[in-house]
Amino acid sequence: MSDHINWTGKSGKTYRYWFLEVITTNGIKAVSGNYAFVKRLSNGNFTPLYFGQADDLKVRIPNHDRWDDAKRAGVTHVMAHTTQGGEQVRLAEERDLIQQWKPPLNVQHRQVS
Repeated sequence: MSDHINWTGKSGKTYRYWFLEVITTNGIKAVSGNYAFVKRLSNGNFTPLYFGQADDLKVRIPNHDRWDDAKRAGVTHVMAHTTQGGEQVRLAEERDLIQQWKPPLNVQHRQVS
């Protein structure tokens, strides 16, 4: 298995997400970025369950309000990457990926705006 996936958004832009080893604060950097909860399929591919963004990945991911929903949906991995440029850049990426993939746990940004 590769250590990353390049997710393509509705705009055609590609975003590289890295697999996190474990979901603890020890394995996550205290930086702003985007993240994804993903599920490995029987054919070895991955499907996103949720895309999000955070000012601080180390605080947000381990305490996520949708984590129980992600476990019920079959989450197998968490992915993330740092994102430069501030909150508006992170939100644009989140929107772009949600509009393309329509992850079941995301209810925001599904419509093209």
